[in-house]
Amino acid sequence: MMEFVFILNIKHNMNNNQIPLDLIIKEIQEELSESLDKAGFYYRVFSRSKSISSIKKKLAAKKDLYKANGKKLQDVIGIRFVFYFSEDVEIFAEHLRSLDKFIEESNSSKDLEKMPNTDLGSLCDKVFMPSRLNLIFRMDEKKTRELQNILREHKDDVEIRLIDNTYEIQLRTVLSEGWHEVEHDLRYKCKNDPWWEYCSEESRMLNGIYASLETSERALDHLFSQMAYKNYQKKDWQAMMRNHFRIKFVEDSLSPEIRDILTRNSRPAKVLLKYEKSKLSHLLFHANRTFPLLMDNVIHLINEMHGKEKDEELSRTASSGLIKRIEDVFFKDKEEIGT
Repeated sequence: MMEFVFILNIKHNMNNNQIPLDLIIKEIQEELSESLDKAGFYYRVFSRSKSISSIKKKLAAKKDLYKANGKKLQDVIGIRFVFYFSEDVEIFAEHLRSLDKFIEESNSSKDLEKMPNTDLGSLCDKVFMPSRLNLIFRMDEKKTRELQNILREHKDDVEIRLIDNTYEIQLRTVLSEGWHEVEHDLRYKCKNDPWWEYCSEESRMLNGIYASLETSERALDHLFSQMAYKNYQKKDWQAMMRNHFRIKFVEDSLSPEIRDILTRNSRPAKVLLKYEKSKLSHLLFHANRTFPLLMDNVIHLINEMHGKEKDEELSRTASSGLIKRIEDVFFKDKEEIGT
């Protein structure tokens, strides 16, 4: 997927209006995608760099905001991660916020919370709008040098002093992604046009369409959780693991030994069902190397992370090699997370 997007960007850069930032974009994409791949997330990734005309237009529109010795244009590079499950957006956002290069975020939900209450009270539970979650990061020294060298080649075209050495990461869900494109191009960019005054009802209906998409996303997550619980009740352990964690297992079959233990003893099965995806993702994001996502491996990982409260019978079915790998890859997190 990343190579496909990269090739598209190269084609765009044949246009002299485009600043050739593909190599920087590719490097950032690969760094962030590595974490998502280690955690087995379902996602897609897209990227873009602002064209010279787009930069000029934004700098002109916000000329009072951007200053050489003050706030600068921060999104000359934008990378969008689109997730299949809505809970994954916040899980990955929490991981991104923990990175040293993180600066700030733009969050539509938090923006609503900051708005003063009306006669109807808070707007948070009354306004439907595209959920925007954009995070700004500082480039490292190497990428900063590359960016500055490239921008210097275009110093006659744009005021490069007003462009910051930052990039924007946008987090979306699959169902909202298409709506964001429509809303951004056909409403946001022309939100001050006078014709919206006589199309206020249609604008409200657009918000209603988004509301139905958001409801569907939440219903989808809840549906999989319901199925996982029914799988637990029926002792269908493979299906329970798939529906509860919703990650890309390399191999989603269980060994007969583990299946037998879970069937005879409900306690370790209940531990698995109650183990949050965010907790598992945290472990996998911070693993010092890739941990093979076989279903057996994930079960043993969760069990070993419970320390003295782990299921001993289940632990004995793990090979010494697997236990050593878990200790080598997750030892630090094991101490931090406890039970």
